[in-house]
Amino acid sequence: MDKNELNREIFDTEPIYCRKLGHFLKFNYCRSERNGLPCARTIKCWTGKIPVSDYLEQNFNQSEIQYLFEPVIPKMTSIIELIQRAQALKD
Repeated sequence: MDKNELNREIFDTEPIYCRKLGHFLKFNYCRSERNGLPCARTIKCWTGKIPVSDYLEQNFNQSEIQYLFEPVIPKMTSIIELIQRAQALKD
């Protein structure tokens, strides 16, 4: 497939099992999960299924996809941070 053919909606109906959410969903969710920006796991999940690197390069600028290469915060850490924020609001 030509890199120039990778418009934003081309893979929208492709399904995948989302390990983050625990159910099947389509690429259109993954590409816009974060207020119109791709999920942090997009590259990891979609590599080998679609030309995800070419897709991201064509449809997002470097600052929009830079966070995809940063380490993902472990779920337990996120939960603890949410609890701490809730407790701080309560006090």
